[in-house]
Amino acid sequence: MKRLFIAEKPNLAQVIAQALGNPQYKDGYIVCGDDVVSYCVGHLLKIAPPEHYNPEYKRWSKDNLHMKLRPVQHLVIDRTAEQFEVLAKLISQAEEIVHAGDPDEEGQLLVDEVLQYCCCTAPVKRVLINDLNPEVARRALFNLRDNAEFKGLSNRAFARSVGDFIYGIPLTRACTIAARDLGHTEVISIGRVQTPILGMIVRRFLANQNHKESWYWQVRAHLGSPDAPIIAGLVIPEDAPVDNKGKINNEIYATELASACTGKNAIVTAVSVESKAKAPPLPFALLDLQVKMSRLHDISSEETMAITQTLREKYHAITYNRSDCRYLNEEQFADAPGTLRAISSTFPELAPFFSKADSSRKSRAFNESKTTAHTGIIPTQTTINTSVLTVNEKKVYQAIVEQYLAQFLEEKEFKSALAEFGIGEYTFRLRATRCTNAGWSALLKEKEGEQENNTLFDALSALKEGDTAECHKVDVVRYKTTPPPLYTEASLLEDLRRVARYVEDPKIKQLLLDRDTEKDDQEQGGIGTPATRGAILKLLLERGFYSLSKKQIVPTELGISLIQALPSIMTNPDMTALWHEQQKMIESGELTVDSFLDELETFVAFQVDNVDLSRLKVIIHPCDCGGRYVRRKNDKGAFWGCSNYPDCRNTVPDRNGQPDFTAMNFDANCPRCKARMKYHPKACNCTNEACKFVLWGTQFGKTLTITQISDLLSKGKTREIKGFKSAKSGKKYDAVLQLQADGSVSLMFNNKRK
Repeated sequence: MKRLFIAEKPNLAQVIAQALGNPQYKDGYIVCGDDVVSYCVGHLLKIAPPEHYNPEYKRWSKDNLHMKLRPVQHLVIDRTAEQFEVLAKLISQAEEIVHAGDPDEEGQLLVDEVLQYCCCTAPVKRVLINDLNPEVARRALFNLRDNAEFKGLSNRAFARSVGDFIYGIPLTRACTIAARDLGHTEVISIGRVQTPILGMIVRRFLANQNHKESWYWQVRAHLGSPDAPIIAGLVIPEDAPVDNKGKINNEIYATELASACTGKNAIVTAVSVESKAKAPPLPFALLDLQVKMSRLHDISSEETMAITQTLREKYHAITYNRSDCRYLNEEQFADAPGTLRAISSTFPELAPFFSKADSSRKSRAFNESKTTAHTGIIPTQTTINTSVLTVNEKKVYQAIVEQYLAQFLEEKEFKSALAEFGIGEYTFRLRATRCTNAGWSALLKEKEGEQENNTLFDALSALKEGDTAECHKVDVVRYKTTPPPLYTEASLLEDLRRVARYVEDPKIKQLLLDRDTEKDDQEQGGIGTPATRGAILKLLLERGFYSLSKKQIVPTELGISLIQALPSIMTNPDMTALWHEQQKMIESGELTVDSFLDELETFVAFQVDNVDLSRLKVIIHPCDCGGRYVRRKNDKGAFWGCSNYPDCRNTVPDRNGQPDFTAMNFDANCPRCKARMKYHPKACNCTNEACKFVLWGTQFGKTLTITQISDLLSKGKTREIKGFKSAKSGKKYDAVLQLQADGSVSLMFNNKRK
């Protein structure tokens, strides 16, 4: 064997094999002439658990919190051990290795750690493949680089991985043990990323709840004809009484100013009309795509992540999906004609826009100096039949296609008119815009911004300096201050991208702000990675630290009290933002991995010794037998069982990390054998083990309420339920559910079964 290519996953291995030519598939690898292509299956190795270093660490005890976990050791993951053995044997036989992990720091580490574990001595090259297209892969194979060039990237990922391990394990144990002393039975998970995210959620909630209402006033002058006035807003004077947002907060001042201006002549002191153009928004990085899908279609960040993985790996329809970069390279610009041709047949409804697309038009997105190992997420030249996609998969794919297509449409062109009026010593200002060429904005609807008003634009553009108009009326309008809104997943994700505003340490804050000015529309100093944030939010939800109320993220008492009990260094984003900068230094060679981890171990040891959760609010859920409900898990998921088990076998379903006691009042009988039914949100089961009757809690994509389930069992049908969604068209409809004799559930429309 001359060369061994190691891909991150089997699908990339197949693409590389097709690019090399003449593939012969074997068990765990592919032979291509003198070359062999094999693969990892994600991570093949894991960091050994604490008990591997010392058997005493298996026991969660106050005596074992100062754990010696370095140097970390790796173990082969049992689930993929067979593939590891195949790969290890091939590594020992190869004359040269070509590292083909995904083009990010995790992909770099994933293969590097296998090579190190196998004591590889062969020279190692690196290939970067963003697009699972054999032709693109073939071109990439002509651009192999020395893997040593990526040592810094690998060190960065290793430092983060080990750092999270030696930070999270001792502190999670310390906090869990302290909480158990107070009667809490669940794990209190602590993490460099998850705990500051929970801190942001809690602080936003408390700011919302503790907001004190106040008032501010806006002053607007009505100029010219009373029938069609020009209404201009006051330019607030420097000596005006204002709040911390620069708004007038003194009513007497506002009304006296209005009186001083009413009835006087307004003189046009400045007027301008400018032609402007606006470039299309950049292609998506994963975070931007997650935010858009959450805001427009209520698709969670985790689901969006999973969908992009499917679009890339199963359909080869998009480029690398876990990207934090929004820019494209020169090769992708050269591929644009073919890419546009390939995707134009996929969405016939976009034909008017494809007909206007010009593949020679080079938008600001094509800037190789701003790309990293990966680029923005764009469609590939693979044509797919969208009928095979789910509704949400099509929404995500179409958003990616449209954002890419916009790069080749004309810029949005508009004219902006500005007029300023002097009334005595005060200045009033007004703007208006007129779109002259919608360009890309006809395809991508923008957020509401400056409203177009052609009549007003005409009026302002006709003005000349020195023109006068009577100020016949001045409004003083009172507004109430509003509290900061509770986070939604979309708004939280946006805040996680740039956290400088929430950092308390002024040096770290300034460091992040300085970094932010260096790049536009890029990840800077964020918390977590685009690929992990969704999973972390899900974990916090499952652990009962927050709940969801109509898309809003509401922390629980447990979540609030935990953040209030922990030191601010663990709950603010300062430390994780600093890690972000330190890992950049590790990548560039300015900081060693050992120096970073030495400092971290000292910090963790101090925090472990000073854990104080006396302010933690522990909620006890008593059982009728005198015990209490504790959260447990089995192969079906989480549930709450009595602490006196097996003497007491009472159980309650889990809902978002809390016991769902509505099940205790559930009273319905099995339609087959008349035995009592046991409620669970996922499925209601007959208590007669011989019966086996089950009624699933989700029907036709709709999660049923306990009342609807009770009606189905006791009455045979529900009332009309609103908001079913067609899996094919995505359209919503209303229907009645009816229980059939065979135990199945059907839809009824206008009393007709479907």
